[in-house]
Amino acid sequence: MLDHMAVLKGLSNARERKETVESLLNQVNLWTVRKKAIAGFSGGMRQRFGIAQALIGDPRLIIVDEPTAGLDPEERNRFLNLLAEIGENVVVILSTHIVEDVSDLCPAMAIICDGRIVKEGAPAALVSQLDGRIWKKTIDKSELEAAKARHQVISTRLLGGRTVIHILADADPGDGFAPVTGGLEDVYFSTLTTTRRAA
Repeated sequence: MLDHMAVLKGLSNARERKETVESLLNQVNLWTVRKKAIAGFSGGMRQRFGIAQALIGDPRLIIVDEPTAGLDPEERNRFLNLLAEIGENVVVILSTHIVEDVSDLCPAMAIICDGRIVKEGAPAALVSQLDGRIWKKTIDKSELEAAKARHQVISTRLLGGRTVIHILADADPGDGFAPVTGGLEDVYFSTLTTTRRAA
């Protein structure tokens, strides 16, 4: 299949094509299964095959959409390592909602809301902008609407039958809230919340 794709991408020299295909199969760690039908590949193997296919012809830019969705932790780790390795020579644009992928892989990121870039920068720098501004409290679900009325709630999560809320506040909001070290997920939620309130 890779040989066929190489022909479609203009690699007409058989020797050059063979070298390219063999090199790509080794790079994406699929050499040992090169004779196996793609239909029998796992999700991670298919993702790596897709990267090999995208690398035919030495592109300068690769765009990947939700590349680790559905992968088990081992295959996810392998795939992220592959993208990081490729990213040393090629610009890789990663489109994902999985914030761990962004923090693990990306030196720069952007948050898009309603088709517009509303925040951009290095993940660590964006996280540091929230230092001392994220507060957490566990409440009953029935208290959520009242909390939303009093505070800028940026995220909620059910945990053990109760609701854990994160709020954005420049000073201690009191009322039983505890400071929490913000993460990239807090950057994402606070950006969306702020953007939507301003709209």
